[in-house]
Amino acid sequence: MTRQTATVDGPLSQTQIDEYHEKGWIIPDWEFPPELIAEMRAEYEALLARNPDIEADIILAPHQVSGGSMGVKGSETFLEFATHPKLMETARQLIGDDIILWGTTLFGKPPRNGKETPWHQDGGYYPIRPLETLTMWIPLDDVTPENGPMTFIPGSHKAHELYSHSWQEGGNKTINLVCDSEHFDEADAVPLILKAGQVSFHDVYMIHGSKANHTDHRRAAFIVRLMPATSFYDHAWGAEIGKKHPSQGYGTRPLHLVSGQDRAGNNFQIGHGGATA
Repeated sequence: MTRQTATVDGPLSQTQIDEYHEKGWIIPDWEFPPELIAEMRAEYEALLARNPDIEADIILAPHQVSGGSMGVKGSETFLEFATHPKLMETARQLIGDDIILWGTTLFGKPPRNGKETPWHQDGGYYPIRPLETLTMWIPLDDVTPENGPMTFIPGSHKAHELYSHSWQEGGNKTINLVCDSEHFDEADAVPLILKAGQVSFHDVYMIHGSKANHTDHRRAAFIVRLMPATSFYDHAWGAEIGKKHPSQGYGTRPLHLVSGQDRAGNNFQIGHGGATA
């Protein structure tokens, strides 16, 4: 397992960095201004209008302009949002200077019928080795206890282990692979209550999930996934994963070196300008 050494040169204190490694997530003190959140909301509405056949509960890779995951017609604006200097500054403190952006997601949680996301870990089908990913979670709407907040199991990342998951049927879920209950105690769960403009950062091994949204208010969030450039994104393996999960587009995901240098021989041609290999 290869990890870079993070620094304290940035908005996080050493105490906050230590808290991230202990709990598995951190909410920095800084926030995005309302004007930027308004831009994100407007871009999200434009994305929904361009993709009327895709359910709002989960939209993969909106930063890809075309031909991306799920056939989403995305926009470069989401790539600009994903690489905002404040996000990059904080990410460098947590995973080091050499960083690759490999994924984005929009979770819509629409009012009254926003789907639940069962307990899970993200990394079981990521084609990344060593498996390392920092997830940045940016709410476009206020997150309340009632509208299906993301909920963490503190410290569940510390074993650096992917636990067993089982398939659960049902179209009322955003995912169907659910972490087996013997690996955690739901009584330990902590909900992530955020205002629009706050940001959380969490580890790829974190066990987390969210309840359905039955309120009259949407709870949308923009998610950015970064990997240290000491890890290798295996597109060939991603294509194999795609045989079971074709909507993910892992075999053709474009990689973006957003900070420092590539240290693992990653391919920055696939997914850019139509290149597939």
